[in-house]
Amino acid sequence: MAAMGTGVLIFAIAGADANLLVLEIAFTVIGVGLALNTGPVVGVAVSAVAPELAGLASGIANLARMFGATLGVAVQGTVMAIASGGAASGPHFVHGLRAAVTIGCAVEFAGAVVAFRFARDVRANQ
Repeated sequence: MAAMGTGVLIFAIAGADANLLVLEIAFTVIGVGLALNTGPVVGVAVSAVAPELAGLASGIANLARMFGATLGVAVQGTVMAIASGGAASGPHFVHGLRAAVTIGCAVEFAGAVVAFRFARDVRANQ
């Protein structure tokens, strides 16, 4: 999640006149973070339940991920609409986009802090 937050932060800082290479770096860092995040999240969910409930736990983890993504798009869209004043282009649009992306960055970093603080190896307790 920290990698995803870092990529989103690069994107937020880059601005409207960003070099294509900077944007490619931002999206690569986000993609690496997403790839490093998805497997462990499902692994933690599956290892925290009895083996016969592993499929259910995996499904619930994926459902929560999709719900979070949907909620994130809705919240960021609302923030963008409010911060941009409804502008569809120009500096007000860029301001709204930057505000929305900054919120996403903050959520990613907050999630990384929570995961670092509270995630544990459930196998150690079995």
